[in-house]
Amino acid sequence: MGKIVKRLMLDDIYAIGRNESWFSAMASEGLHLKKSGRLFVYFEKGEPKKTKYRMDYLKEAPSQEQLDVYHDCGWNFITNSGYFYIFSADEKSCTTELHTDPIEQGFSLSELNKRLRNNLIIISIAMLLFLGMMISIYYFNDEPFLLMIKGQFVQQMLLVIVELYVFYSVIRNYITIHKLKQSLLQGAEINHNEDYRKARLLGGILAGIYMPLALFTIIIPFVEFAKSKDYTLPEGNANLPIIRLEEIEKSSNLMRETGYNGNNVDWANRVSYDWNLLAPVQYEIDEHGVVRGEMWEDKSGVYSPSITTRYYKLTFGSMAENLTLDLINRYVWRDNTEVKDINHPKFDKLAIAQDDIHKQIFAYLDNQVVYVTYYGKERIEEIIPLLAQKMIAYQERMAEVQ
Repeated sequence: MGKIVKRLMLDDIYAIGRNESWFSAMASEGLHLKKSGRLFVYFEKGEPKKTKYRMDYLKEAPSQEQLDVYHDCGWNFITNSGYFYIFSADEKSCTTELHTDPIEQGFSLSELNKRLRNNLIIISIAMLLFLGMMISIYYFNDEPFLLMIKGQFVQQMLLVIVELYVFYSVIRNYITIHKLKQSLLQGAEINHNEDYRKARLLGGILAGIYMPLALFTIIIPFVEFAKSKDYTLPEGNANLPIIRLEEIEKSSNLMRETGYNGNNVDWANRVSYDWNLLAPVQYEIDEHGVVRGEMWEDKSGVYSPSITTRYYKLTFGSMAENLTLDLINRYVWRDNTEVKDINHPKFDKLAIAQDDIHKQIFAYLDNQVVYVTYYGKERIEEIIPLLAQKMIAYQERMAEVQ
C-alpha cells in the first residue's frame, strides 16, 4: 500500500464534472483517490495512470449485484461522500459510460435538487432571523459603542461573516445541482473534463479567509478571559492613567478605606483590566478614602471621598466621540442633571456634570477616552488639569513602549 496523501476539497462536492476532472488529473500525477470527505480528500501514492472517475448520486448504497454490473463494465467502486458514490476505470480499457442517458440522470437528481431547495428556504429564514437579531442588538441599544467595547462585537461580526459564508455555500450547492439537472434534462451530458483550476483557486482563497476567521471566533473569548485581571490598586505610583485621591484631597489625614474579599483583592481600591480588539487597554479603577477628624458638610458622617476612573484606549480613534457620548448617556443618571461641554486645549472633547458632591468628567484625547466620577468636596475645575496631565503622560509612556 502506498503513502496516503491528504488534500483539501476546496471545490463544491456537488460540482460533479469538476471533481471528476480533478480526480483524473491527480491520478495522472500518481495520486489515486482512496477516500473523499467534505473537507479532505485522501489519495494513495502510486504510478501515474490515466484514469476516469465518475460520481453518481444514489439515495441508497449500491447492492453487490449493482457493483458487479458496474465492474463488468470496467467501473470499480472507490468511495462515497454522502450520497455521492465515486467509481473509477482505466481510461484505455473502459469503453462503456456509467450513465448513457443524460435525461434519466437528470431525473435522478430531482430529489437532491428538491432537498437542497428546501434546505435553502429554511436556512434563508434562519439567516434573516440571525441577521435581524444581530442588527437589533446594536440598533435598538442606547449605547451601541459602549456595548461594542464591553461586549463581544468583534466575535459577533466574525460569526456573521462565518454564517454568511455557510449561507453562500448552501446557495452555491443549490444553484450547482439545479443548473446541472436542467442541463441533463435538456439532453446535455456532464462535461467530465471540466476545468477545475479556477474553482479550486477561488475555493482556496475563501478557505484561507474563512478557516482563520472561524478559528479566531472560537479563540477570542479565551484570549479576552486570559488577559482580564483584577488586583488591588497599589498605594504608590501605579503608572496608570488616573488621578489619585491624595492629589485631589491633599490632606495628611487621608487614609485608605479598604474592602477586601475572599480573592485577596481590595474591591474598594481595585484595578480591573480588560482587553478586546476594539479597545486593547481598558481600565476600571476605584479608590476610596476616609479623612480622619473631618465630616461631610451635611454632617452625615465621616468625610469619605472616592474616585472611579474608566479608561479606554481604542484601536480606532474615530470611535472616541461616540463612546464618550455613550458614557454620558450611561452614567449621568438624573434627567435634570446638566451636562456642560467645556472647551479645553488639552482635550478633543470635554464634558462635565455636577450634582452636589457628585462630580463627573467625560473626555477624550486622540484614541483615549476617560470617564471620572468623584465624590468629594473639591471643585471639579481643580480636577480637570490633573486629568489632562495624567492622560498626556500615559500617552507618552505608551508611545515610548511601542
